[in-house]
Amino acid sequence: MKKIILASAVVLASLTTGASAQYWNQHGGGQRQIDARQQNQEQRIQDARRSGQLTRQEYQALEAEQARIRQLESRAQRDGRVDGREAAEIRRAQNEAGRHIYQESHDADRRGSWSRRWW
Repeated sequence: MKKIILASAVVLASLTTGASAQYWNQHGGGQRQIDARQQNQEQRIQDARRSGQLTRQEYQALEAEQARIRQLESRAQRDGRVDGREAAEIRRAQNEAGRHIYQESHDADRRGSWSRRWW
């Protein structure tokens, strides 16, 4: 009996989640989420650049990655809407870019760090 109730709850939760995600994507919520995340990542890159956490090469590589994500988004919007597969591809690229931003801004490489050494 408990297994049946648990299985029913899982099925109901997955149906509800899928329906809300579909509604969200059809009504522009997915696109707003993608755009907001893109803006957030761009801000993180600029903040890290200003603080000296990124070298010029790291900054250029991160900006090139953001340009590739914008191309993915542009390609996905050609038909007027971003479907679930396209949105998932963009989210995967944004996830990877987010990891790269974190890694590059937290590594030992710093712009001009050689001039700030204590010796």
